Amino acid sequence: MTRIVDDNNWKQFVDMGKSAGRLCGAIPREKDGRKPLSVGRPLTDDMPLIPESEWHDRIKYMTENKLWIADRVAKAGGDDSNQHYQNGLGYCWAYSLSQAVEAERIRMGLDFQLLAPESLGEDVRWRNAGNYLDSAIQYAAKYGIARRLYVPQHEINPDRFDSQWKDDRANFVPLEWWDLSGRDVWAQTVTALLSGFGCYVGLDWWSHAVWYGKLVLDGNKIGVWTPNSHGPREDVILFGSKAVPSMDSYVARSVTYSPLAA
Repeated sequence: MTRIVDDNNWKQFVDMGKSAGRLCGAIPREKDGRKPLSVGRPLTDDMPLIPESEWHDRIKYMTENKLWIADRVAKAGGDDSNQHYQNGLGYCWAYSLSQAVEAERIRMGLDFQLLAPESLGEDVRWRNAGNYLDSAIQYAAKYGIARRLYVPQHEINPDRFDSQWKDDRANFVPLEWWDLSGRDVWAQTVTALLSGFGCYVGLDWWSHAVWYGKLVLDGNKIGVWTPNSHGPREDVILFGSKAVPSMDSYVARSVTYSPLAA
C-alpha cells in the first residue's frame, strides 16, 4: 500500500514504523564531518538546473510516457519488493544504494541484475548497524556489490556466502557519482530525476536512506516516490519538506560494465 507522507502526518508515520519494528539505519554526518566524495563531483558541473517554471509540464510528460527511471526498472523486472526488503536489518543504506546501482545499470542499457545489499556489510564490520551514505558509496566504489546469486537474503555472516561472492562484486562497481548538496539540493534532485536518473537520499527526520525513482503531482504540489525498503509493498510518496533530502543526495552516473550481464 502506497503511503502519503507530508509535513502534517510525518510524526505519526515515523511512530507507526517504530512500533512495527521497522529499523532505520542512515546516520547523518556532523556539519563539519562531511567531505566531498573521492568518486563524486557536483551535478551542476555537468548539467544546468532545470528551471522551476518547467517542472510541472516535464513531470506530466514523463509520467504520461512512463519515462521515469522507476518505470524503466519496473519494465526490466527489478521492482519486486520482496527482493528489496530489509526484514529487520538496519541496512537501508545498503538496500537503497543497491537499488541505485541496479537502476543506473538499466539506464546505461544493461539488463537487470539483482544485487545483494548484505555484501556491503563489511563497511560496518558485519554488524546489524546503520551507516553514513558517503561511507557506503566509497566502500561500493572500491569493492563493488555482489549479486544475490552469491549472497543469501538477510544474511550478514560472510562465512555463509558463496565462495565466489568477492569475485562477483568486482563486476558491479559504481565508479562515478554526482554529489548533490547546498541550498539548492531540492532543485538538483528534481533536475536529476527529470533527466532520467534516480537519487540515493538520506532523510534525517526518518533516519532512513531511500532511493528516489520518480516525481509525482498532486494538483500544484510536487512529491517524490520511493519504493522504500522496509517491507513488501510499502512504497511511499513524500511531499513538502519531507521530500527534500536532509542528509545527503547522490546520483550514480556510471557503473562498471559487467561481461556477466552482456
